[in-house]
Amino acid sequence: MDCGAFDSGFCIHPDGKVSPCCLFDHNLFLDINDLDWKDPWHSLRDGAGCDACRHPGPKYKDNFDSLKNETYAIRYLDVRNNNLCNLECTICNSYYSSKWADRLGETKFVSTDFDVDLTNVEHIYFAGGEPLINPKHWQVLDSIIDPSSVTLHYNSNLLSIKNIDIYWPRFKHVSVNASMDAIGPLGEQLRYGTKWDKWTNNLHTAAMYAKVTVNPTISVLNIFNLKEIEQWSKYPVVYNILAEPDYLCVNVLPKDLKESIEYIPDNAHLRSLLNNDESWLFPHTMSFILLQDKLKNTDIWSSLPFEKYAIQEYMRDGI
Repeated sequence: MDCGAFDSGFCIHPDGKVSPCCLFDHNLFLDINDLDWKDPWHSLRDGAGCDACRHPGPKYKDNFDSLKNETYAIRYLDVRNNNLCNLECTICNSYYSSKWADRLGETKFVSTDFDVDLTNVEHIYFAGGEPLINPKHWQVLDSIIDPSSVTLHYNSNLLSIKNIDIYWPRFKHVSVNASMDAIGPLGEQLRYGTKWDKWTNNLHTAAMYAKVTVNPTISVLNIFNLKEIEQWSKYPVVYNILAEPDYLCVNVLPKDLKESIEYIPDNAHLRSLLNNDESWLFPHTMSFILLQDKLKNTDIWSSLPFEKYAIQEYMRDGI
């Protein structure tokens, strides 16, 4: 795979493992202590871990087209070094959310640290967990010698925005993909722990210091509500397309449900998924949503047109 991430990218994941970019196959993540810094990704350059960029439409690889080096140097740093998070989103899991880890009794990666050469860094992408409550995030910002030459990009739920007014004006450019999946009460339920009024107020505050986009992740949980987001938002809407877990991907929807979707963004990857039939997974989808509602005392189910299919599944199993 001819991608600049192998020459200039460095992503550190919640468990401390590393890869050229955030979308690389997790089965091929490396241990930071095993890297040869002259060419840290030499064993990965065959592209075997690059399947996430083999789809129609814009690809993450596009971010790295202008960042190729003859010798390796970190120009694009991707920091998601722990799973410390203040939300328990329906589409997320314990690897990326300490709240989910608490619920499931699994490992919390809240103290994963790293030390790399940032002399050549030009772009830093912070995700999580939730980056704005990650202590390492602030340490990285403090370590940049010339902030005016560095661009920051965030994927953040914006529920904590302390100190952004102090730090962000120092940098060359700051942009924020503000995570949300629906507006109002449904948005609070899909990203469990969100307070809608607080989120909207923080969104407007962040827009004073950064270029803000509203950033829904399209799944079966919100594909029927996207038009509401478009009509509500005063900021550009930029979509992520969920691929995992597979039972929440839009390709699991039965054909007639796909045909009933009121608004479909013009996205080649999304359309290819809608043209792909994985509806054999749909019973798992319905069970998962009902379980989520039971665990969290939410009512996501009532926002979705799935009841007829649940009854049909029950009747089929009962015969």
